Amino acid sequence: MTALDHDALLRRDDLRLLLCVGTGGVGKTTMSAALAVRAAQLGRRVVVVTIDPARRLAQAMGLDGLAHDPVPVPLPDSTDPGRGPAGSLDAMMLDVRDAFDRALTAQVDAAEADRIRSNPFYRALAEAFSGTQEYVAMEKIGELHRRGAATGEWDLIVVDTPPSASALDFLDGPNRLESLARNPLLRVVLGLPRGPLGFLDAGAALATRALDAILGGRLFGDLRTFLRVFERAVLAFESHATQTRQLLASDAAGFLVIAAARPGPAAEASALIERLRRDALPVRGVVVNQTSDVAGVVDEVALRAAAASATPEQAVIIEGYRERLARVATERPLIEKLGGFGLPLATIGRRPEPVSDLRSLVALLGGFDQ
Repeated sequence: MTALDHDALLRRDDLRLLLCVGTGGVGKTTMSAALAVRAAQLGRRVVVVTIDPARRLAQAMGLDGLAHDPVPVPLPDSTDPGRGPAGSLDAMMLDVRDAFDRALTAQVDAAEADRIRSNPFYRALAEAFSGTQEYVAMEKIGELHRRGAATGEWDLIVVDTPPSASALDFLDGPNRLESLARNPLLRVVLGLPRGPLGFLDAGAALATRALDAILGGRLFGDLRTFLRVFERAVLAFESHATQTRQLLASDAAGFLVIAAARPGPAAEASALIERLRRDALPVRGVVVNQTSDVAGVVDEVALRAAAASATPEQAVIIEGYRERLARVATERPLIEKLGGFGLPLATIGRRPEPVSDLRSLVALLGGFDQ
């Protein structure tokens, strides 16, 4: 296996977008923040987009909280004087509701925008609908890239992709949202512009009356109003979607797969690597997080010999060694399987203490090992 050199990756001037991807619970958010801080120390002008609303990460970055717009983060002193002056770091937290509100405000007057915001369907989609978070994340990536290219504020965007049951949701979510907006039957039933489906007018009228009776006039009217605005919002996002997808597939982008040495996350990471390769998206490496440390652990034969004459206190220590050896034996084949993809790979050992400040974020990367 080739070791992943995170500094060499972050120093690449042609790398403009780094996406940390993987299933939930593997440390994507913390890893994204650590890489962003390190890149800024190495002289890059960085904006990190985090999805995690937890205050712990914001506090670790020296902030009271994060919003949908980037805010400056004070950097610790650079540990790489040869690189020259440190760069800069901004951070933001993706806010799906705020993104939809902005898209809405751009399309209708203030009074209508306020009325639509109270629409129950609008609230449900903006806050919970499957695919919405992924769609907004993709739109934000494109927006930040265009802004950075125009103003020079940033030369690297680091993205903590949305948590989900499946790591593939980040790639598939936007397609689900577009499919909903463009569903021909739904558009006909709700009296939206039909184009070539005009021949269904009679059936649509019957379906519309049926839904009106089931939902009630006001609720059905809310649904129709919402879908019209929702369609415009998706079309507004879509206007940049092609450009963003081209960016994701270019040499300027990189996907870093974050995994854990457990069967479920490791299987998700393998499936994600295969999907990224099938879609011709640039995978830069794999990070296996929270692995067990075997340094200083003797083998099972020596442990059995020591246990024969151990005091009760020593027996507790010996049992702890046995547990570590058992974890290593379980983790090793999972790590080797991920290494079998031929990608640069790093492991990060389990940490006794949580990340608490910027220095501990950067120290996390010091735990990289092959």
